[in-house]
Amino acid sequence: MFDTAKAQAFVDSYGAASSANDPVKIPSHYAEPFASFSLGHIGGFATQEEARARMVPWMKRFQEFGLGKMHLADSKLVPVSDVFCLCHLTFEIQPTDGKEPFRFTNVYGLRQDERGQRFEFAVSDNEVAALVARYPTFMEG
Repeated sequence: MFDTAKAQAFVDSYGAASSANDPVKIPSHYAEPFASFSLGHIGGFATQEEARARMVPWMKRFQEFGLGKMHLADSKLVPVSDVFCLCHLTFEIQPTDGKEPFRFTNVYGLRQDERGQRFEFAVSDNEVAALVARYPTFMEG
């Protein structure tokens, strides 16, 4: 049986790492390999080391655009099997440029088994769409 309390603690840990903009703790929640899907683009990381290396410039971009204040605002866990759950995670960003705060929901696939817990994939269409709608050049460079 899928342990939703354990999964929620994992999600909360990921939310805390995201709020702290921690390039070590965020990828520690990812499987090896980890897949990401966003608006038709397929990406990901083969290892957590690769994820950490790619997180630093990604997080720097958030800082450059004044988007460093992010927190996990809500989560909904939907077990799919005894070992897998879809996690709908809603983040809120509070821009420092005076623009209104905004939210987006990403969906993560959480595996829970004898090896522990890890996100195997994320679908971040809403995140990228929200960022580009407010900051058209966010994905450039």
